[in-house]
Amino acid sequence: MPAEADQIQTIGMMAAHESAVADLYRAYSRRFPERSEFFDALAEDEVRHARMIAGFADDVKAGKVQIDPGRFSAATVLSSLDLVRKRVTEAGRAEITVLDALSTAKDLEHELIEQRYFEIAEGDAPELKGLLETLAAETDEHRQRVVEAWRKAQQS
Repeated sequence: MPAEADQIQTIGMMAAHESAVADLYRAYSRRFPERSEFFDALAEDEVRHARMIAGFADDVKAGKVQIDPGRFSAATVLSSLDLVRKRVTEAGRAEITVLDALSTAKDLEHELIEQRYFEIAEGDAPELKGLLETLAAETDEHRQRVVEAWRKAQQS
């Protein structure tokens, strides 16, 4: 069984990643006011996802959930987090286009699905299974919405 501190650290990194993605979507919302409703909705979901993931810490402490810290290396998560934060900084630049923003969002959401990002927790609690299914389903729904917006932007 992984040490509780390692599990909590993994949860913290993953929640921070979701929060950074929310920051990125907010930056895109400010940069492209004509798309603010789209990006703001994504950002709100990411904030909620970060809270859901952070909530695993209490479940770990209570022994209800076990997180697999080896599922993703800390270096991989931190590297992705750094990249997202770099994109937040770049979002305010004039040379960033809507298509660039949607391409970045598409790649991020696709990577989360491909890497099965939310398959980190183990436990029999029905609420855990439901929570993980919700996170995965909403991320897939984000990916679909972003891909659709990206395709439309390509045609423009």
